[in-house]
Amino acid sequence: MSDTTAAPLRHQNRALTSIRGVAALWVVGLHLQFGLSLLGYREGGAIFKPGYLAVDIFFILSGFVITAVHRDLATATDGMDFFIRRVFRIYPLHLFVLTLLLALWLWEVTQYGSHDPTEQLRDLPIVALLLQPYLIQGLTWNTVSWSIGVEMLCYLLFPLALRLLCPRPLPGTLLLLAVACLFERHAHSEMVWGWPAIQRGLAGFALGMVLQQASSLLPRPSGRAADLFGILALAGIVFALSTHAAQDVPLWAALLIFALAAERGRLSRALGAPPLYWLGQISFSLYLLHPTLASLAFALLPPAALHLGPHATPVVWSAILLAVLLGLATVTWALVEEPARRLGGRLARRARNQALAGHE
Repeated sequence: MSDTTAAPLRHQNRALTSIRGVAALWVVGLHLQFGLSLLGYREGGAIFKPGYLAVDIFFILSGFVITAVHRDLATATDGMDFFIRRVFRIYPLHLFVLTLLLALWLWEVTQYGSHDPTEQLRDLPIVALLLQPYLIQGLTWNTVSWSIGVEMLCYLLFPLALRLLCPRPLPGTLLLLAVACLFERHAHSEMVWGWPAIQRGLAGFALGMVLQQASSLLPRPSGRAADLFGILALAGIVFALSTHAAQDVPLWAALLIFALAAERGRLSRALGAPPLYWLGQISFSLYLLHPTLASLAFALLPPAALHLGPHATPVVWSAILLAVLLGLATVTWALVEEPARRLGGRLARRARNQALAGHE
């Protein structure tokens, strides 16, 4: 594609990958701060309490990237390729973490004769299939996986949504973008089950899709313009958080995604630096693993065991836990996520070739 329009994301955009990593850390911070606050530690509340908004950013980013990569999806063969890749991107790590949780459940029952009341065996098949946002009205196994259950619904609806979206000219797309922004702003919720949770996912994913379509029709911003948009977006996020206008954070994040999609400017290069890019690569593992590791840490090595005082204790304890979490996430990314992703790619290509051969 020429320089006059936004380049399609046929490769991994390093800056956008990094944004996913930062968002995952924000969720981790939210849950750690919540656990620490129950023990009387209050540090970091203002920064991490709005961390649930990172999930809305995940949905927007997912809709944007999926649309950029699969915007040519038109046939049944394309759809099969898409779904095979998505299933192998989501389910292997999810089932791996669920297996770890089941092993811990069995250990707790064996050692103590009790277990976390939110983890009921009858719910396990529902969670394994990622149907918990629709069928379970409460907390359950690895609660954070609710979002990938909603994400799977977005994937199922994606081919139809793409057909409705992509033929639209620029004026219609910009009008649709304004509607999507309003929908996203009013889908603001902390619920992780039922219609509020589903609405959050659909609103964010739809906004990401429309934003990507608009960016493909608009002139591709120069490096200076991309930096300006990016800095404006970051300032907007800070302003929204400091003025208790949290519902606006996902919209500012959408502007940041638009700016970084151009892959131009100093901000894009800075956010694509190796440490941040690595964080983005392991973000899915980071997201799914952290509740389990945090629960173990609170039980086996509580913060008070450090005896460092009320201010240093939560900081040092969180730093130790985060270091362990980053290491484990890197291992699961290398041994579970990446092999599963590559396997999905091979199976998708094989299925495509067989389908094409059957039509000859």
